[in-house]
Amino acid sequence: MVTDSLLPKEEAEVQKLMQSILEQEGVRFLLERAKSVRRDGTGVVLSTERHEVRGELLLVAAGRRPNLEGLQLERAGVRFSDKGITVDSRLRTNVKNIYAAGDVSGGYQFTHYAAWQAFQAVRNALLPGSSSGISELVPWVTFTDPEVAHVGATEQQAAAEHGRHIRVHRWEMGKADRAICENDTLGFLKIVTKPDGTILGATMIGARAGEAIMELVIAMKQRMKVGDLAATIHPYPTYSTAVQQMASEIAIEHVLSGISGKVMRRLASIHLV
Repeated sequence: MVTDSLLPKEEAEVQKLMQSILEQEGVRFLLERAKSVRRDGTGVVLSTERHEVRGELLLVAAGRRPNLEGLQLERAGVRFSDKGITVDSRLRTNVKNIYAAGDVSGGYQFTHYAAWQAFQAVRNALLPGSSSGISELVPWVTFTDPEVAHVGATEQQAAAEHGRHIRVHRWEMGKADRAICENDTLGFLKIVTKPDGTILGATMIGARAGEAIMELVIAMKQRMKVGDLAATIHPYPTYSTAVQQMASEIAIEHVLSGISGKVMRRLASIHLV
């Protein structure tokens, strides 16, 4: 696959900002398909259709696939494909006493997702009842500097599903006191919601983004709204205070746009007169 952007699964603003940061640090991007690679003395030469790049070492990131070799799944009658072992929503294979979890089942390839699935698979295999082992509410973090953390839908995905009925909110990390104190002001927090404040997705780029995003993951899991985060006391100064600051701004905008807001604006105009 050839992509015309860095971090193609992230928000467009994240892609642009991270590429700009890395370019300032001396990284050069050629988003093209490699045509050939050859040795040249002690170095390596990589050629695309339009460019030739020389270097000392070549790192090839070719992705990964489920490692099923040696499991002899055919003998057990377990169905599988190149994408992994076929499981149902409870992580059970077509053989009722065999379960599969993690990368081998072809889902999200994250350590934290595999660990969560393993717990669900053991629970379903050994205890009465069953729980779903498949979830779309999976956060991830790209450990660049600054970090990029994401959960739920991007703005584009939310717009495709809900059309015009979404709200997009953005808060610059330069407004967060902890970020200012640490001189880590690069980045932003972006939250996509329904008009009633239901959170559809969130992206954070900045220092400690991987930790700060968890508040939004739990909020989405518990079906909390942005106003609930605004009303929750946060320790100060922390990077997650940016979540509360942004949530407070959204809550105020929501109030002012409603009937109460119209009344308050009307009373304010009368007072001023």
